[in-house]
Amino acid sequence: MEPHRFEQAGAAYEVAFERAPEGWLARIRQDGSPTVHVVGFPDGPGYDAGDVRGSLVAGCEAAVANLSWAASTRH
Repeated sequence: MEPHRFEQAGAAYEVAFERAPEGWLARIRQDGSPTVHVVGFPDGPGYDAGDVRGSLVAGCEAAVANLSWAASTRH
C-alpha cells in the first residue's frame, strides 16, 4: 500500500503501511522528529470493506493527536 502524507496542526506526517498476519501496521513519522510510532489495526470490525486504505488513513490521522513526539535535541 502506498504511503500517506498529511498535515495537522502545522506539522507534516508520513505513514507507511504494512500488512501483518493479524491486520495492518502503520508507521507514523512526524517530519523533523526522530520518533516513529507503530500503530496496529487488527483485522475485524472497523474497516470499510470498500475502502480499507481510507479506514487506515482516518485511523492514523485521528491517532496523531494522542501520540507524543520527542523534541529535536542538540548534540
